[in-house]
Amino acid sequence: MSIKLFSIYSHSNTLRGIIIKPKDAVYPCKTAIVSHGFASNLTITSPYAKTLVKAGYVTVLFDFCMSGSGLSSGNSTGMSVLTEKENLNDLLYYVKRLPYVDEKNIVLAGCSQGGLVSALSAAENIEDVKALLLYYPALCIPDDARRGHMITAKFAPDHVPETFHAITVKLGRKYAEDAASLDPYKEIVAFEKPVLIVHGIEDTLVNIDYSRRAQREYKNCTLVEVHGDHGFIKKGFRASRKATLKFLKEHNL
Repeated sequence: MSIKLFSIYSHSNTLRGIIIKPKDAVYPCKTAIVSHGFASNLTITSPYAKTLVKAGYVTVLFDFCMSGSGLSSGNSTGMSVLTEKENLNDLLYYVKRLPYVDEKNIVLAGCSQGGLVSALSAAENIEDVKALLLYYPALCIPDDARRGHMITAKFAPDHVPETFHAITVKLGRKYAEDAASLDPYKEIVAFEKPVLIVHGIEDTLVNIDYSRRAQREYKNCTLVEVHGDHGFIKKGFRASRKATLKFLKEHNL
C-alpha cells in the first residue's frame, strides 16, 4: 500500500487530500472517492478507506473546502451542501484523469452530510460514477433548514442570521438557504445505478426513515439497517463493513 498527497483548486480554494493505492494493484484500477461529514475531516473516513483498499480500490480521501476543519482552505461561513457538491465534482474530474485510475469504474462513498453530497454529485455525473455507497446519509438537512433546527443551531426559518454556530463550526446564511432550496429525493433519483445505504436504527441525528424513503425512490438501491448510532461511533461499523464487501461482490464492483 502506498499513500500520496494531492491538492487541486476548487472554486477559489485549495482542496487537499490523500490517495491510497492498494498493494499489488493492477492499473488502471477501480477507484473510490470517500466524502466526510459535517464538522469532520478525512481522518474520520479512514476506516471506510481500509475496507475499500482491502477490496482492491485506489481510495481517495479529502477534506472539503470551507469545512471548518482539515487540510483544505476556505472560510466555513461560505460552506454549504452545494459548495461541497462542487468540490466533489471538481475532485471527480481530477481523479478520473489520473493515469492509474479506471475512469469507467469509479465509486462515490459518503458519510452523513458527505453522503447527501455524494448522492447529489452522482446524479449530476451519471456517466462517470459506477455506484454509490452511502453511510447514514444526512438527507434530513433540507428539512432541518426549512424548520430552522440544524444540529445544535436554532433560528427562525424566514430570518436566518448572517452567521450561526452548529457544533463547533461557524456557518453563514448560505448554508441554511442552500439547504432549504433542495428537494434531495427529486434530484438524486436520476442516478439509476447500484446504490448501497447503510444506516443505524439507533441514529438520533438522522432518522432512518430518510434512508428508507431513499431506498423506495432509487431504482436500484440496497438498504442495510444495522444496530448503530450516527457515525457508527459505538457500534455499527463492523456490520457496515460486511454489508459493503457483500454489496461490492454481488454487483461485481
